[in-house]
Amino acid sequence: MNLPISASEAEAADAVSWHRGTCRLCGTGCRVQLGLDGKGKPVAMRGEPESRTNYGYLCMKGMMFYKIMTHPDRLKMPLYREKKTDEFREISWDDALDIAARKFAEAKQEFGPDSTAYYGSGQCLTEETYLFQKIMRAALQTNNVEGNPRLCMASAVGGYLTSFGADEPIGGYDNIEKSSCMFLIGSNMAEAHPVIFRRVMRHKMNNRDKVKIINADPRISATSRIADMHMQFKPGTDLAMLNAMAYVIIEEKLYDQKFIDDYAVFRQDKNVKVDMETFWKSLQDYTPEKAAKICGGNITAQMIRDAAHMFAKSDGTMTFWCMGINQRKRGVWANNLIHNLHILTGQLCKEGADSFSLTGQPNACGGVREGGGLCHILPGHRLVAKEKLRNQVEDAWGIPRGRIAPKPGSHTIKMFQQVNSADIRAIWINCTSPAQSLPNVDLYRRGWRVRTSLSSPPISSRPKRLNCPTWCCRQLSTLKNRSLWLHRAPQSDYTAHG
Repeated sequence: MNLPISASEAEAADAVSWHRGTCRLCGTGCRVQLGLDGKGKPVAMRGEPESRTNYGYLCMKGMMFYKIMTHPDRLKMPLYREKKTDEFREISWDDALDIAARKFAEAKQEFGPDSTAYYGSGQCLTEETYLFQKIMRAALQTNNVEGNPRLCMASAVGGYLTSFGADEPIGGYDNIEKSSCMFLIGSNMAEAHPVIFRRVMRHKMNNRDKVKIINADPRISATSRIADMHMQFKPGTDLAMLNAMAYVIIEEKLYDQKFIDDYAVFRQDKNVKVDMETFWKSLQDYTPEKAAKICGGNITAQMIRDAAHMFAKSDGTMTFWCMGINQRKRGVWANNLIHNLHILTGQLCKEGADSFSLTGQPNACGGVREGGGLCHILPGHRLVAKEKLRNQVEDAWGIPRGRIAPKPGSHTIKMFQQVNSADIRAIWINCTSPAQSLPNVDLYRRGWRVRTSLSSPPISSRPKRLNCPTWCCRQLSTLKNRSLWLHRAPQSDYTAHG
């Protein structure tokens, strides 16, 4: 894979030293090098040529990222105010940390452990998330630990857990260059993940006749331009389309019987085991002809059949999806139906094959989900509710057994409802701005206006009492491994989108 410009051209900038890091923008996780001039000022950004993710390539957002570091709105010292009506003033780091520690301790002493909370981000380092959740659980004794991946990745997590028994994709980006079919759905990869799209595009260009690309999306987008087939359906009807593809795979015996026998279990709901014949009967309402009428757009019965053939007959099929699948009322079902196609056809656990959910942040999986950054899980996906797993963590941390609270904490939405109701009195918000990103955010803004001003990320200056570069804290007013599963879902969640 060639670099867009040579290394010597990149070095022609004013940088005199280069320092390795990771881009914190989208979920690709590009490795980068930050260039500093003789005075230590950031002056350039370039890709890391040895990276097996981005191969030295950066998108424009990543290339311009260094400008944020010297932006005049970026905080350099902690800001603090005693009351909402006061102006912010700079204080020292020592004073800021003392205030934060005192206020959290006071909240715990007066209102109990669950009056404190931490809300993190998929842009934090793994070490940051791990340390914060350890402080909350081992020191403050609360499981009120959450992160913004709860907003974007809940459907993907639910889909992986219910289909495979474990969170996160099976494979990785290396499967791109080994695949012979790519099924893109609910993702405008060209604009949202341009570095990954570049790899997909180059693989297609280098193997025009061998590699087939299906793009399924209600919109024609920049991603569509490399597709062999664009499946344009009415929003919310893709569940019918995915069920119809499964119908074709079974009807025309395109499935991998050995893979199914070795690895798959058919279930209805969670506990009722059924057979493949029962699953086949459940698909009778999703013939390609019926699904085409439901989906509308340019979808035809033959197009569904062709897509199913390309998917099933490929030497390796890789599916990519993003928020078009995940951020919706029936997002878990949509994830399940994609996994179903891969399980039926054996397009898993081999080169070039994977069922891969893209994400919007570079450390939502490794940092938040693996690192224990959610209210119901400890590091390594250990469930808070299981005493044996809590004991494993307590022993590893060298704290008494029973120190970690047995009850899971509040999930993101409940957490900010409790901020509104003053059940949570102190919350540490790290590397994210829930005042912008929460769904139906005005509901929470109204509550914050009553009790406190808004908390903000590092590049703004509008929290209540204490704001520090890279983190912000505010004290609220004292006002008081099972077998693989196959799933079937209904034809449409159109009403969820309106």
